[in-house]
Amino acid sequence: MSALITVAVLIVVYLLAQESMRRRHLRFMWALFGLLPLALTSYWIHTNELDLFLWIKIYSVMFCICWGSWLRFTEHGKNPWFLRTIPWLLAANILEATTMDFLNKGWAHGLNALSGALLIVSMPHGASRIRIDHACRYCDLRFNVSFPWIIGYTLWNWTFVYLNYSSISGHHTAVLVAALIVAIGDPQRWLQVRAATLGLSLLLTATNYSGMLAVIDTTSWYDANIEMAAALIVFSWMIVHLWLKLADNTRFAADRLPKHLHRYVPQACRSFSLRAGR
Repeated sequence: MSALITVAVLIVVYLLAQESMRRRHLRFMWALFGLLPLALTSYWIHTNELDLFLWIKIYSVMFCICWGSWLRFTEHGKNPWFLRTIPWLLAANILEATTMDFLNKGWAHGLNALSGALLIVSMPHGASRIRIDHACRYCDLRFNVSFPWIIGYTLWNWTFVYLNYSSISGHHTAVLVAALIVAIGDPQRWLQVRAATLGLSLLLTATNYSGMLAVIDTTSWYDANIEMAAALIVFSWMIVHLWLKLADNTRFAADRLPKHLHRYVPQACRSFSLRAGR
């Protein structure tokens, strides 16, 4: 019970932190997620025993936040070619964890890796899917992604942390839920919040890992049955999500056909698209 209360408190802390960072400008974001990690690198090397994945994750996420902030607060955020990089950076972020799961042994790791691959396949791409909201005083980065996809990502990422870093799975629950809460009201702002909360969490992890565990250590949460159940749940969710996405695309394509061509569309496809549209 005490661990759950701690997670709830951390969720509030991360919600407040992301809102504070949302109101900051480029210099602050570059200082926090660019200069500070570079300045602390030597300290991190001598203080922690981080594995290769965490080193890659720390600097890739810091780069993504700095890049996104640069687009938010400069005229370059109007360039469609620069905007196209955001979904690809997210895909690369997912691929990092997916690769680690593929390299690990066990059915749960394999299923979660497949779920990560499905996330990448079903993720929207293109400049039309992302924009900088210059009408907003905070110049929010808005990524047009469906809420079911966000839920799939949240389940997948929680499972990844539970499988590979169970001691901080409680802390990361707070990180994920904070972004999910924002997405409930505004799904398009999810990616910006996710990046900010993850970046802050990684800074804390690398700087004072023992302190994080002193606040909440969820190693005892680990259970082989739970890991398999979590992997099955997220894999099932992504299969259903991808199936419905394909059904919606089929319906959309059929609806756009001229009427005189409808007779060439197999009846099964038409029925399938009609059921999907209900």
